[in-house]
Parts: sequence; structure tokens; C-alpha cells
Amino acid sequence: MKMLTLKFEYQDIGYEALIRVKTKETGTEYHITIMNGELEKVLYGHHIITEENGSLQAGVIPDAETAHLKNKVMEALDEWLSLERAASPSLHHH
Repeated sequence: MKMLTLKFEYQDIGYEALIRVKTKETGTEYHITIMNGELEKVLYGHHIITEENGSLQAGVIPDAETAHLKNKVMEALDEWLSLERAASPSLHHH
């Protein structure tokens, strides 16, 4: 299992999230822990981002604030993954 620390912005404030990367048969899962108690509560129950066919999926989130927060983390994760793939062409799953 791989871990990474991800910086992201939410409501113009910088935060950090700890991401546990789990590789499954169906694709990769990213388990998010936000290093902020209040935001961690907002994300509670919706802390997994899945990667299917190279694109990140947030899943269904009924709450607008939670969806917005998760999208901010997903944007940062997507950017990080793009940089990783550019640095290591062998990571492409095609």
C-alpha cells in the first residue's frame, strides 16, 4: 500500500490530505484523510475516490458541501497523478 500527502485548496485556504492508495482488481482506490478535523467530518462516509479507465470517480454525493470538498481533493489528486505519469511513462495503463 502506498501513501502520499496531497496539498489542496478549499475556500481559498490550503489544507493537506493523506491519501492511502489501494490497488484492487477493479482499479485503484484512493482513501482520503483530511488533516483538519472539521473538513474530515464533512467528508465522513465519502472518503474514497476510485480510478476507472484512467479517470477519477467521486461516486454519488447527496450533499453539495461534501461534493465540493471532494472535488477539490480530486482536482489536486488528478494533477498529482498527471505529474507522476509524466515523470514515469511506465505508469500509463493503456
